Amino acid sequence: MVMIEIHNKELKRPSSWFTGLITLLILAGSLTGIVLLQPESTQAAAIQGKPAGIESSLAIKTFLPVMYKQSDNGYAFGIESLSSFYSGNFISSYASQLHVNYARMNDRISWIELQPNETDPINWSSLANFESELRTLRAANINPIIVVDDYPRWATVYATSCGPIWPERYDDFAVFMQALVMRYSTPEFNVHYWELGNEPDVDHRLVPIDNFFGCWGLWSDPFYNGRTYGNMLKVVTPAIRAADPTAQVLIGGLLLASPNTVDDYTGQPEDFFRGILEAGAGPYFDIVAYHSYVAHSGVSIDRDITSGTAWDAWGGMLRGKANFLRSIMAQYGVTNKQFFITETSQLCSWCQYDPALLPGMYDFQANLAPRSFPRAIASGITGFIWYTLEGPGWYYSSLLDENPVPKPAYYSYQTMLEMIGSATLIGPVSYGTGIEAYTFHRGAFRIDIVFAVEDTVHTIYIPQAGYLSAFDRFGNLITPTATGSDNALTIQYEPIYIVRSR
Repeated sequence: MVMIEIHNKELKRPSSWFTGLITLLILAGSLTGIVLLQPESTQAAAIQGKPAGIESSLAIKTFLPVMYKQSDNGYAFGIESLSSFYSGNFISSYASQLHVNYARMNDRISWIELQPNETDPINWSSLANFESELRTLRAANINPIIVVDDYPRWATVYATSCGPIWPERYDDFAVFMQALVMRYSTPEFNVHYWELGNEPDVDHRLVPIDNFFGCWGLWSDPFYNGRTYGNMLKVVTPAIRAADPTAQVLIGGLLLASPNTVDDYTGQPEDFFRGILEAGAGPYFDIVAYHSYVAHSGVSIDRDITSGTAWDAWGGMLRGKANFLRSIMAQYGVTNKQFFITETSQLCSWCQYDPALLPGMYDFQANLAPRSFPRAIASGITGFIWYTLEGPGWYYSSLLDENPVPKPAYYSYQTMLEMIGSATLIGPVSYGTGIEAYTFHRGAFRIDIVFAVEDTVHTIYIPQAGYLSAFDRFGNLITPTATGSDNALTIQYEPIYIVRSR
């Protein structure tokens, strides 16, 4: 049931720090003089806490001393961390070395805490730790996405802190948001992304009273109360834009459990987004945010596209939800919206009963980013937030375990961003039947992400002319087999990267 699964998210909140580094510099520039270097023992020793078999074996260097550059290609790759976890040395160790350029901050801005009574001035002093987190993020060139919820009881229809807000209180919320945006869009903080609510398409009766997600939904309403949320946007978004014309307003990440709910007891929550557009709120948001999790099955089946749910008919979990939402937008003539997945990961619900399953689960989890994110980018999705960074996460969703030690997924996500974080998708490319692949361009380089659709083994042949190198999902060098004028590479379920000159 929704209430149980979502509620478990807030129960696991460990922390800590590590020092680790993968050296992988693929630089835009001349191909002349590229040197392939095996790491010295000191280089290998600098990679601390890495699981066995995930050891960088190669660094690509040019004569230009240019380091990895964060994305300027319009893609948002990020993480979410739970309360106060962005403080201190954390960013300089985990998040910055991961090379993410966005961080989602939920459960930080509490309207009820900042203004418990309607006549109270906003208590900015309660946000001292939040502001410290912002400074740390901005110093690391990481863009914050701020989730705003936790409303005061004097503003909500029901005895909840997550919504919905009384229509006569929309103006109060607009005043609050305008003050918030004016304070934090300044050069010191440079916050420009505001997500209004978290999983608002959940009925308030399905979640705890003092919860930081859900509550706008209403299963007795034909649009699941989405029109109420849309009417709120029509009042609040103009106030946000008045304070910061560059602000980006995100619809609070939709849970969007199913495209065709059959449980009469819970109504049709998939109509919540339709209700937003029915209210005429299409011009009052910039980014459609939703959540999508892949379940671990224990076998080499791509649960992103073969989930066993109704989303498979729409293209799978990650991109299928965007396709569904686009179909609704088309009915209302709404276009030019970005799509962000503001929570995603691979989960294992039964691992809590059998911890022996975790190593296998972690190995499968490491395939999610390099397999599913390029696929989603090719379908027009531009933002991805991994939930969570610190472990154990929601059903072991995190990139770090509870000790904390990076999981394999941390390194595969890191390698993907080192490879394509500042690259531009050109599109899918064919390597033959049973193989899925995507081509990115980065300066003078072509970088292909290649993997078998199913758990099968294939051999591909690439002309040696223009071939530079190949890497596994963790950044380890793959040595091809020379076959005449070609290089032969083995393609399996785990993605690899092929680097060639353009």
